[in-house]
Amino acid sequence: MKTLLPIIAFAFAACSAAHEPKVINSWLAEPTDLAAVRRIMVLPFGQESDVQADCNKVRDAFVAELQKLRRFEVVPLPSDANENEQLNRSLSRGRVSSDALVRLCNRYAVDGVFLGTVTTFRPYQPQQMGMRTQLVSVHSGAPIWAVDAIYDASERTTISDVRHFVEHTQRDDGNLHNWEINLISPQKFTSFVAHRFVGTWVEATAEQ
Repeated sequence: MKTLLPIIAFAFAACSAAHEPKVINSWLAEPTDLAAVRRIMVLPFGQESDVQADCNKVRDAFVAELQKLRRFEVVPLPSDANENEQLNRSLSRGRVSSDALVRLCNRYAVDGVFLGTVTTFRPYQPQQMGMRTQLVSVHSGAPIWAVDAIYDASERTTISDVRHFVEHTQRDDGNLHNWEINLISPQKFTSFVAHRFVGTWVEATAEQ
């Protein structure tokens, strides 16, 4: 029995250590730069040239998480808005179009625009989603919040993050798959990624 105890202790420690959030690349500006951005517009998401994803559904998941954050007033994007095309073209060249930002500010009275790009996407198991997002202040024309990460359901760090997410934020709905449903369902996996991206705001502001 004595020989089993270290093995059991090691297994328990490994299991406990596994249920941790994945460290993802994110950056948040100084509190003074964040204070002026209260009304934001989430523009239609783009995707890399070799990626095929339902960007509307991905964007909807991010809008839902941003609204849960209760930090911003999320302004709907009018159907006739065309500034997003100019912004996406300028972003692909490595800069943000200040002209498009000014027009958005004047027309819709927003303080910032939230931009997203799907960098990698695999809708079948094991699922994979890579995203690059940033919140740009229309006052300065500069990003004040940026996140860049890839979630791959075949990687241990992603599985660890999903289990931590379920244990700390989700209620037991009686689903037989329990936490694993977040790795199986494309909709739930997308919602999970959106939750983690938006959650970096809470994590970063808590450290400031």
